[in-house]
Amino acid sequence: MDDAVGEFSEHLLNEANARNAALLHEVDHRVKNNLQLIASLLVLQSRREDDPAVREALATILGRVNAVAVVHRRLFQDNPLSFDVAAFLRDLVEDRGGGQVVLRIDAEDAAVPTASAAPLALAVNELLTNAVKHAFADGAGSIQVTLAKENGRLRIGIADDGVGLPVNHVDGFGLGIVRLLCRQLKAEFEMSSAYPGVHAVLTLPQSVQESAS
Repeated sequence: MDDAVGEFSEHLLNEANARNAALLHEVDHRVKNNLQLIASLLVLQSRREDDPAVREALATILGRVNAVAVVHRRLFQDNPLSFDVAAFLRDLVEDRGGGQVVLRIDAEDAAVPTASAAPLALAVNELLTNAVKHAFADGAGSIQVTLAKENGRLRIGIADDGVGLPVNHVDGFGLGIVRLLCRQLKAEFEMSSAYPGVHAVLTLPQSVQESAS
Protein backbone atom coordinates (compact mmCIF):
# COMPACT_ATOMS: atom_id res chain seq x y z
CA MET A 1 0.00 0.00 0.00
CA ASP A 2 2.80 2.41 0.95
CA ASP A 3 4.57 1.71 -2.36
CA ALA A 4 1.37 2.43 -4.28
CA VAL A 5 0.84 5.72 -2.42
CA GLY A 6 4.45 6.69 -3.07
CA GLU A 7 4.18 5.94 -6.78
CA PHE A 8 0.93 7.90 -7.00
CA SER A 9 2.46 10.90 -5.21
CA GLU A 10 5.48 10.80 -7.49
CA HIS A 11 3.16 10.64 -10.52
CA LEU A 12 1.25 13.73 -9.30
CA LEU A 13 4.52 15.58 -8.67
CA ASN A 14 5.79 14.76 -12.16
CA GLU A 15 2.53 15.97 -13.68
CA ALA A 16 2.71 19.22 -11.70
CA ASN A 17 6.32 19.78 -12.78
CA ALA A 18 5.39 19.12 -16.41
CA ARG A 19 2.51 21.63 -16.21
CA ASN A 20 4.76 24.25 -14.63
CA ALA A 21 7.43 23.72 -17.30
CA ALA A 22 4.82 24.07 -20.06
CA LEU A 23 3.44 27.24 -18.46
CA LEU A 24 6.91 28.73 -18.11
CA HIS A 25 7.66 27.93 -21.75
CA GLU A 26 4.39 29.60 -22.82
CA VAL A 27 5.17 32.73 -20.80
CA ASP A 28 8.67 32.84 -22.31
CA HIS A 29 7.24 32.51 -25.81
CA ARG A 30 4.62 35.23 -25.34
CA VAL A 31 6.95 37.74 -23.71
CA LYS A 32 9.57 37.17 -26.40
CA ASN A 33 6.99 37.66 -29.16
CA ASN A 34 5.62 40.82 -27.53
CA LEU A 35 9.09 42.35 -27.21
CA GLN A 36 9.87 41.48 -30.82
CA LEU A 37 6.58 43.07 -31.90
CA ILE A 38 7.34 46.30 -30.04
CA ALA A 39 10.83 46.41 -31.52
CA SER A 40 9.46 45.85 -35.04
CA LEU A 41 6.90 48.65 -34.63
CA LEU A 42 9.64 51.04 -33.50
CA VAL A 43 11.79 50.14 -36.51
CA LEU A 44 8.87 50.62 -38.90
CA GLN A 45 7.95 53.97 -37.35
CA SER A 46 11.56 55.13 -37.55
CA ARG A 47 11.70 54.35 -41.26
CA ARG A 48 8.66 56.57 -41.86
CA GLU A 49 10.14 59.56 -40.04
CA ASP A 50 12.04 62.31 -41.84
CA ASP A 51 13.04 64.22 -38.71
CA PRO A 52 16.49 63.04 -37.53
CA ALA A 53 15.66 63.96 -33.92
CA VAL A 54 12.56 61.75 -33.99
CA ARG A 55 14.52 58.87 -35.53
CA GLU A 56 17.18 59.23 -32.83
CA ALA A 57 14.53 59.22 -30.09
CA LEU A 58 12.95 56.07 -31.53
CA ALA A 59 16.37 54.41 -31.75
CA THR A 60 16.94 55.22 -28.07
CA ILE A 61 13.61 53.64 -27.11
CA LEU A 62 14.46 50.62 -29.26
CA GLY A 63 17.72 50.26 -27.33
CA ARG A 64 15.77 50.18 -24.06
CA VAL A 65 13.40 47.52 -25.39
CA ASN A 66 16.36 45.45 -26.57
CA ALA A 67 17.98 45.73 -23.13
CA VAL A 68 14.82 44.29 -21.55
CA ALA A 69 14.82 41.56 -24.21
CA VAL A 70 18.40 40.62 -23.27
CA VAL A 71 17.30 40.41 -19.60
CA HIS A 72 14.43 38.13 -20.54
CA ARG A 73 16.68 35.91 -22.66
CA ARG A 74 19.21 35.62 -19.85
CA LEU A 75 16.60 34.75 -17.21
CA PHE A 76 15.12 31.94 -19.28
CA GLN A 77 18.52 30.62 -20.39
CA ASP A 78 19.95 30.54 -16.88
CA ASN A 79 18.40 30.57 -13.39
CA PRO A 80 14.97 32.29 -13.43
CA LEU A 81 15.40 33.17 -9.74
CA SER A 82 18.60 35.20 -10.14
CA PHE A 83 20.14 37.36 -12.86
CA ASP A 84 23.69 36.80 -14.12
CA VAL A 85 24.98 40.37 -14.34
CA ALA A 86 28.32 39.47 -15.95
CA ALA A 87 26.64 37.48 -18.72
CA PHE A 88 24.22 40.35 -19.37
CA LEU A 89 27.06 42.87 -19.63
CA ARG A 90 28.90 40.63 -22.09
CA ASP A 91 25.72 40.34 -24.18
CA LEU A 92 25.20 44.10 -24.11
CA VAL A 93 28.81 44.84 -25.11
CA GLU A 94 28.63 42.28 -27.92
CA ASP A 95 25.37 43.78 -29.22
CA ARG A 96 26.89 47.27 -29.22
CA GLY A 97 30.23 46.23 -30.68
CA GLY A 98 31.55 47.30 -34.06
CA GLY A 99 32.05 50.71 -35.63
CA GLN A 100 34.57 53.30 -34.46
CA VAL A 101 33.87 52.87 -30.74
CA VAL A 102 35.83 50.01 -29.19
CA LEU A 103 34.06 48.33 -26.25
CA ARG A 104 35.99 46.30 -23.66
CA ILE A 105 34.74 44.41 -20.64
CA ASP A 106 36.29 43.10 -17.43
CA ALA A 107 33.61 41.41 -15.33
CA GLU A 108 33.68 39.23 -12.24
CA ASP A 109 30.92 36.65 -11.79
CA ALA A 110 28.00 38.21 -9.91
CA ALA A 111 24.24 37.85 -9.68
CA VAL A 112 21.29 39.91 -8.43
CA PRO A 113 17.69 38.82 -7.75
CA THR A 114 15.27 38.69 -10.66
CA ALA A 115 13.34 41.72 -9.37
CA SER A 116 16.47 43.87 -9.81
CA ALA A 117 17.27 42.61 -13.32
CA ALA A 118 15.22 45.00 -15.49
CA PRO A 119 15.99 48.27 -13.64
CA LEU A 120 19.69 47.39 -13.45
CA ALA A 121 19.82 46.48 -17.14
CA LEU A 122 18.02 49.68 -18.15
CA ALA A 123 20.34 51.83 -16.03
CA VAL A 124 23.48 50.24 -17.52
CA ASN A 125 22.01 50.49 -21.02
CA GLU A 126 21.36 54.22 -20.55
CA LEU A 127 24.93 54.85 -19.39
CA LEU A 128 26.47 52.86 -22.23
CA THR A 129 24.20 54.52 -24.79
CA ASN A 130 25.07 57.93 -23.39
CA ALA A 131 28.79 57.21 -23.69
CA VAL A 132 28.54 55.88 -27.25
CA LYS A 133 26.45 58.87 -28.41
CA HIS A 134 28.08 61.79 -26.61
CA ALA A 135 31.61 60.93 -25.45
CA PHE A 136 33.54 61.28 -28.70
CA ALA A 137 33.74 64.43 -30.78
CA ASP A 138 34.86 62.55 -33.90
CA GLY A 139 32.79 59.40 -33.19
CA ALA A 140 35.85 57.27 -32.37
CA GLY A 141 37.17 56.11 -29.00
CA SER A 142 37.01 53.35 -26.44
CA ILE A 143 34.72 52.41 -23.54
CA GLN A 144 35.65 50.11 -20.66
CA VAL A 145 32.85 48.26 -18.83
CA THR A 146 33.79 46.73 -15.46
CA LEU A 147 32.00 44.63 -12.88
CA ALA A 148 33.62 43.98 -9.50
CA LYS A 149 32.79 43.10 -5.91
CA GLU A 150 34.30 45.62 -3.51
CA ASN A 151 33.79 45.67 0.26
CA GLY A 152 30.74 43.47 -0.05
CA ARG A 153 29.12 45.67 -2.68
CA LEU A 154 28.68 45.28 -6.43
CA ARG A 155 30.24 48.00 -8.58
CA ILE A 156 29.54 48.48 -12.29
CA GLY A 157 31.71 51.02 -14.06
CA ILE A 158 31.49 52.53 -17.53
CA ALA A 159 34.52 54.65 -18.45
CA ASP A 160 35.21 56.33 -21.78
CA ASP A 161 38.25 58.24 -23.07
CA GLY A 162 36.22 60.96 -24.73
CA VAL A 163 35.72 64.69 -24.29
CA GLY A 164 34.57 64.60 -20.66
CA LEU A 165 31.70 66.43 -19.00
CA PRO A 166 30.90 69.98 -20.10
CA VAL A 167 31.64 72.75 -17.60
CA ASN A 168 27.97 73.47 -16.92
CA HIS A 169 26.78 69.87 -17.09
CA VAL A 170 23.08 69.28 -16.55
CA ASP A 171 21.52 65.80 -16.53
CA GLY A 172 19.51 64.96 -19.63
CA PHE A 173 16.50 62.68 -19.78
CA GLY A 174 18.62 59.52 -19.95
CA LEU A 175 20.61 60.33 -16.80
CA GLY A 176 17.37 61.28 -15.08
CA ILE A 177 16.15 57.76 -15.82
CA VAL A 178 19.38 56.32 -14.39
CA ARG A 179 18.95 58.22 -11.12
CA LEU A 180 15.31 57.13 -10.88
CA LEU A 181 16.25 53.48 -11.45
CA CYS A 182 19.05 53.74 -8.88
CA ARG A 183 16.56 54.89 -6.26
CA GLN A 184 14.45 51.84 -7.11
CA LEU A 185 17.54 49.62 -6.72
CA LYS A 186 18.71 51.47 -3.57
CA ALA A 187 21.98 51.90 -5.46
CA GLU A 188 24.49 54.74 -5.50
CA PHE A 189 25.35 56.52 -8.74
CA GLU A 190 28.40 58.67 -9.41
CA MET A 191 29.59 60.29 -12.63
CA SER A 192 32.70 62.41 -12.97
CA SER A 193 35.30 63.55 -15.48
CA ALA A 194 38.20 61.10 -15.62
CA TYR A 195 40.73 63.12 -17.69
CA PRO A 196 40.26 61.93 -20.32
CA GLY A 197 36.63 61.04 -20.61
CA VAL A 198 33.90 60.28 -18.10
CA HIS A 199 33.67 57.56 -15.46
CA ALA A 200 30.18 56.47 -14.35
CA VAL A 201 29.77 54.02 -11.47
CA LEU A 202 26.74 52.16 -10.15
CA THR A 203 27.16 50.65 -6.68
CA LEU A 204 24.60 48.11 -5.49
CA PRO A 205 24.20 47.35 -1.78
CA GLN A 206 25.29 44.04 -0.28
CA SER A 207 21.67 43.13 0.53
CA VAL A 208 20.88 42.87 -3.19
CA GLN A 209 23.60 40.27 -3.69
CA GLU A 210 22.72 38.32 -0.58
CA SER A 211 19.12 37.89 -1.68
CA ALA A 212 20.35 36.50 -5.02
CA SER A 213 22.68 33.91 -3.52
